[in-house]
Amino acid sequence: MASGTAQGQQSVDCLRPIPTRQLSEGIVRRTFTDPQQVAQLIRDGADPNAEPCPWVRGAIAALSYRLLALAVDNLSDGTLHTIQVDDSHGRLRHLTLPRWPSAELEAAIINALIDGGAHVNPPAHVNRPIRVAVECANENAVRVLLARGAAVRRLQSPFLIMELPTSTIFDGVGHQVSLGYEQRLLSIYRRLIQHDPTLATKQIGGGQTLIQKAAWSERGHYSQAFIDSYLDLLVDKGASLTAVNGSGWTALHSAIECGSPCVTDYLCRHVAAADIDRETTGGGRRGPSHQQDSPLRGDHPQLAENRSGHRPHPHRHRGRHGCRQLVLTQCTTVLNTDIHTGAMAALNAALAPQRSLAALMTHLLPLVDHNDGEDPAPSPLSCGPHEAEAIGWRIAAMCFDQHAANETITAKIGIRNSDMARRVCAAVDRSVKSALYASSNREVVGGTANVGGVTVRVPLQCFAIRADSRPHQVVHTRGRVGVREVVQRARLDEAARHGIEEGAINKGFNEHLGNADCQFGGWQQLGRIDERGQWVTLGID
Repeated sequence: MASGTAQGQQSVDCLRPIPTRQLSEGIVRRTFTDPQQVAQLIRDGADPNAEPCPWVRGAIAALSYRLLALAVDNLSDGTLHTIQVDDSHGRLRHLTLPRWPSAELEAAIINALIDGGAHVNPPAHVNRPIRVAVECANENAVRVLLARGAAVRRLQSPFLIMELPTSTIFDGVGHQVSLGYEQRLLSIYRRLIQHDPTLATKQIGGGQTLIQKAAWSERGHYSQAFIDSYLDLLVDKGASLTAVNGSGWTALHSAIECGSPCVTDYLCRHVAAADIDRETTGGGRRGPSHQQDSPLRGDHPQLAENRSGHRPHPHRHRGRHGCRQLVLTQCTTVLNTDIHTGAMAALNAALAPQRSLAALMTHLLPLVDHNDGEDPAPSPLSCGPHEAEAIGWRIAAMCFDQHAANETITAKIGIRNSDMARRVCAAVDRSVKSALYASSNREVVGGTANVGGVTVRVPLQCFAIRADSRPHQVVHTRGRVGVREVVQRARLDEAARHGIEEGAINKGFNEHLGNADCQFGGWQQLGRIDERGQWVTLGID
């Protein structure tokens, strides 16, 4: 799916009065710098309740969106798209809006629209400003809208304001939202509960509660820690874990049916023994452990053998083998694309500020005048070969924001809650930290060496192997290994866990060595050398 930007393109339909079109374009392109500009356009006749249709080049159809909703910045870290259009081939494309320069200006623009007559609570249920603000994880906008009377409870609404957001992006295998998005969502949910504690127990058509909606929506896209905190928040305010919907299903039935492992895990830890395998009250009368089509069937110990000690009778399902083969094909694709490229993209993105500042310092240092006590004074700074590069790298390292780097790594690597995710993230994190102590970026990207009879580039070897048993012909530095090899080892282990052949995993580097250079005798053998020269385990076994 292609993406577009609102800047530099025809962004809104032209079949509107000029003031309304100017107001729409200013909101979509974020060109307003003062709320008085909005107020003046409304006084000139602009409609604050207009629903423009933003476009990107090549689009043949677009949906209309309320201006008040379009004024809300999207802080979902790419999880949700504000605007969707169809291109000339009928494919879905997304338009990414720029952000306001500051939260204060965003709040002022929203208030100016409302002061000018924009409806805080429009009659339509879709694209309500408060719902858009929640799903986009924009707490600043939520705060402003609540203060202006935004309704958090709507009669006959098919949506609950606190339900977990879903997205077409979730169609991607293994996609998980970022840690930052989860944290912002939790903060907003706590604010909403404080605003109206009864939201936790609200139901919509068919008797669906927030916990049951979470069972349908989670599907592995959110982390276990987030789901635990979210459900704890609801339960603390009176939400029931065992309530049944109009079809006689509990949340556990729904979680198993939809393949939501985190909700399933939470429910199995918190409901009573008798409720683990309770039958549905509707047609079919089956318990969670007998739901044959469930992706989680047999994967959870409490469901494989319920607490009464009786193992459910094994049944064959004709489509089970075919489904497994489909999942294995998708898993192989993820291992060959998302994991390998995601890890390298995370490493480069995390180091981008370091490299940028170091390059600037390398350029500026020779231009700096200094006084060394000799004539003439001051005089240009004299640097030896690569000396300015090394000094610039060290200065940049002292300014490095490790917290921002961690957030970047989490956002770029879209997998979590598994041994492979933990190992890949830890490997990238250690590689970033080691790079800061390198002499320069030249050492990080590495020089060339003859490995296995082929001249290859050898990046920073930042991991230490306690007992290196690799053949000498595949080793550049005995007892050392780089991040590429560690990530490849994690991919191979994950493939083996699912029964995927090693040959199906594309290595992407040093193909002539096979995987011999990625063998280091188990994860407990992988570590680093500390400041005292001692080997220290990474603790990711």
